[in-house]
Amino acid sequence: MRCPDRNNPALLPVAGALALFVAAGAPGASAADFAPMGSVGILSFKVTAKAAGQVKGKGGADWDRQEWQMDNSGQLAIRLKALEPNLDDSRDNMGKAGAVKEAYDKTFSEKDQEIQEKWEDKIDACDGNEACENRVRGQMLSDPQYQRMIRKAQGAGPDIMASAKAVDLQPRIQMWVTDAQEASPARGSVQVNLAEKTYGVIDTAGGGKVDISCQWTGKLDIAPGSPDSKVGAELRVNTRTSTFEIRIPANRFGAATKESCSDSKTGSHGPSKNTRKVPLIGQVPARGAANFDQVLTFKGKLGSVRSPQLRGKETLTTDLGDANNPAASRPVKVTIEWQFAAGGR
Repeated sequence: MRCPDRNNPALLPVAGALALFVAAGAPGASAADFAPMGSVGILSFKVTAKAAGQVKGKGGADWDRQEWQMDNSGQLAIRLKALEPNLDDSRDNMGKAGAVKEAYDKTFSEKDQEIQEKWEDKIDACDGNEACENRVRGQMLSDPQYQRMIRKAQGAGPDIMASAKAVDLQPRIQMWVTDAQEASPARGSVQVNLAEKTYGVIDTAGGGKVDISCQWTGKLDIAPGSPDSKVGAELRVNTRTSTFEIRIPANRFGAATKESCSDSKTGSHGPSKNTRKVPLIGQVPARGAANFDQVLTFKGKLGSVRSPQLRGKETLTTDLGDANNPAASRPVKVTIEWQFAAGGR
């Protein structure tokens, strides 16, 4: 997902052209009723990730067979805040904007654009004061240089005006994201449990083969101010299509564990200094997926724009990964139940 740039160079000339068309008598656009900037929403989600399987050692391997089992879970919540609504950055709308930009550049000189920007800056300086804005607009319309630009806009012909009016300049997109200034937007806990048993391991000390069992268990409680509490998420609301896209960052969590092993000859190996971070949903996305964004971004129909209340249940496949055998696939079944509620604290 991407946040549309409110200063997108492909859209600025269109905005300038339409401002002139409004001054020349064309109708303006109205804003949609989005959530106020800075509104808080809570994304909460529960995750289960389970894997079980076995694989035989191939020719030349120093073991006969390996079994594995994973049973992980997590309960997490992340605070998001609404950003200022932005323009429609769809391919279709940007294509229309590109055509207008080309015609705009042919019609208006750099000096014209400087004049346009000067008056826009003066209107912005009014900071929403209607009386101030009306006074500045009156001065703008009396400016001979601006009047010349209006005449250019009027004489540009129906094609450029029709093209410009085809571009959607109303706010259409709103992003809800984690606040970079907030110390601890995420909270919750993660539990991991991974077990592996390898049969027929060649004993390098002699004495034939041995079966080795290892287990990694751990829990992560996400404390305020910890690195794990700074994990971010995104919600993108699109009023043009009445849809949303939400990115669940389940792949960003995991827990550090200590290794506990035993073998069929000597029994328990005793306390181990070996540690391993076990990821909540597996090491890599499923085969065929380019990245976790592809499998953890979910889409749906939007209800309220001002106060989104969304929920879903998703089932997907990731892969546990195997550092000793990267070509091997160890699929993980992941279930995510999620909810986004605007109006949180």
